[in-house]
Amino acid sequence: MTLSLFLIWYFNILVIPYDTGQGVGIINNMARLGKNVNAVDRIILSHGHYDHVGGLMPVLKERDTGVPVYVHDEAFRNKVASIQTPEEEIGFPIGFQYSREEYAENGAEFRFVDHFTRIDERIATISNIERPSGCKTWDVRLKLSINGKILEDPFNDDLSVLLATSSGPVVLLGCAHAGIVEILDDLSAKTGHREFHAVIGGTHLGTASEEYIEKAIESLRKYNVRVIGTSHCTGFHASARIMAQFKKEFVPAHVGSVFEF
Repeated sequence: MTLSLFLIWYFNILVIPYDTGQGVGIINNMARLGKNVNAVDRIILSHGHYDHVGGLMPVLKERDTGVPVYVHDEAFRNKVASIQTPEEEIGFPIGFQYSREEYAENGAEFRFVDHFTRIDERIATISNIERPSGCKTWDVRLKLSINGKILEDPFNDDLSVLLATSSGPVVLLGCAHAGIVEILDDLSAKTGHREFHAVIGGTHLGTASEEYIEKAIESLRKYNVRVIGTSHCTGFHASARIMAQFKKEFVPAHVGSVFEF
């Protein structure tokens, strides 16, 4: 796993990147893990920020054939980072670097998913997360630019992955912009799962309030999570809080980490 990348593989046959990082690093990291880019069976993208999708074009160009790419269609909205100057609010582009058509021309076979979608008998995705009315991301910098106006991003495209494993259900998070608490609750409501064996990935708690970090800890405890691996946008403070609470259940999910279930 890189900054924002999981490689999922079953019996060393299927290779499925969940996010592609922000550039060519995915090609080198796959090689270091002994995975050939042509062995990729499909790609799943968690949302439309460049640090999660920037490696898509390098992967497509490196491959000999096209590949299915599972993503929410709103990931292609014009995502920006809001910068407030004395004169105006400026939106700095942080989305896909190419158009949907350019990716398709290079072999991306887009499969648009939303809500709870089963990709196969072992893998499902969830997006359009059910959240309380008026719920917004606490990272106020992350917005959309539409017709010259900078607007709130509802993050309907925030897509998490549910894996069916012999150890139990495993949840992979890209950035959890929709909220880790809300994601786990929605997954539980839609699947009937009352426990998750593992929750691994970016939780976007780095800019969250102390109150929400505590809610996240309680949610992990509520679902009896046995393996908790935080990375990317979780932030040192939130990771330390989670590690202090769960101790042996906590594992750092750094580059090159391997999890077997």
